[in-house]
Amino acid sequence: MSTHAVAAGTNRLKNPSLPTFDPKNGIPPTSVFETWLVFSILPKILWIYRWLWPIGIFPGYRIVTRYDDVAEVLSRHDIFQVPYGTEMARLNDGEEPGTPFILGIDDDVVHDEQLRSVMRTFRRDDVKTIVEPEAFKHAKEKIESRRNGEMEAIGDLITGVPLHICEAYYGINLPTDLRSFAYASMVVSKQLFGPLPIKSKPGVDAAATYVRQIVDSSLAKAKEVPLDDRTITGRLVNTHLNLNRVPTDQVQAFLMGMIVGFVPTNTIAGGHILEMLLRKPEFQNAARRAARSGDDDLLKHCLFEAMRFMPLNPGPYRICAKDHILAAGTSRARKIRKGQQIWASTMSAMMDERKVRRPHDFVPARPASDYMLFGYGIHWCAGVHIAQAQITQTFKALLLEPKLERGLGRNESPRYRGLFPDRQIVRFR
Repeated sequence: MSTHAVAAGTNRLKNPSLPTFDPKNGIPPTSVFETWLVFSILPKILWIYRWLWPIGIFPGYRIVTRYDDVAEVLSRHDIFQVPYGTEMARLNDGEEPGTPFILGIDDDVVHDEQLRSVMRTFRRDDVKTIVEPEAFKHAKEKIESRRNGEMEAIGDLITGVPLHICEAYYGINLPTDLRSFAYASMVVSKQLFGPLPIKSKPGVDAAATYVRQIVDSSLAKAKEVPLDDRTITGRLVNTHLNLNRVPTDQVQAFLMGMIVGFVPTNTIAGGHILEMLLRKPEFQNAARRAARSGDDDLLKHCLFEAMRFMPLNPGPYRICAKDHILAAGTSRARKIRKGQQIWASTMSAMMDERKVRRPHDFVPARPASDYMLFGYGIHWCAGVHIAQAQITQTFKALLLEPKLERGLGRNESPRYRGLFPDRQIVRFR
């Protein structure tokens, strides 16, 4: 996020005892060359793998590129397990062994129990009654406050609106320096969901401590001054902590996981959608027509179809827990050995001509089965409805404005930190 990215809100912590997090110690800026490699060259490499070596070798990994094989890897969590469960639990508490959270749990019984708890807390009715109106209102206010027909879209909207939802809906008392909080959540996200191997790093521990302290402070404040039932923190305190139904560390892990799975993920998703709308006028025009017609469902389909061309990441990583024949009974079948690192390329799977009809065309009316944007199988994103609603309403406010274009001169090119969009000036013509 740029230094002038997110304006301070109205309900911020001013507690000097809270730790600070220096964004400079987070994720370094990505060079133009690195960005070009990931978003322009990698899809071509994956196309070659998909046709010539669908279960191949990529430095350090077995890479899986066809839709059916990626689906098998991500649905067989008994064999292909998430590599970040232990690290996620450690970062939730700041010590070993830590408290696990749904994203890092492969055990069906424990996972399903936590999933039910998540769904009881993040209610589906909240999407329409809280998330959508809050996201649209905040985005509209940011757009209307722009100057000279330009705005910094990443900090003000793409990251700024998810941060507002953390305050207005999650009930988190964010610090005045929203930029540091956003970066800290991204550092933790990159540690958990980035390339293997996962190794402890002081900077990651500092980022996790920063987020954890803010979560703890929000819970403590909610105990002193009860929040209403419209906030997640209020619900957790009133139904779990005050009644001693769930230990504090589990509630803390719950909030940590949902923050780290929301702000960074929606920053990437929204940033990539914005990039595709700026690159492809036909994508933007279709989305604009949907926004102006008031058809939120069609707008959602337009936005996430655009994102299919530039997904969250090239794909998740897994560790093989025991020897397994992948794609058994086919000519491409391969034995995956215990302990082998797997890269399941959802980016490639969503472009697989064998499974996805007209994969290179923009088709907003695609069946849901064509998408792996928010995961697949047991680790499919539990908060996907909240994420989709927030992103759709943010872009609705943006697309109701005159035609979007990139800023001029030095402001034209997007900037990234790793895969995280960091800055993009847009102007309205």
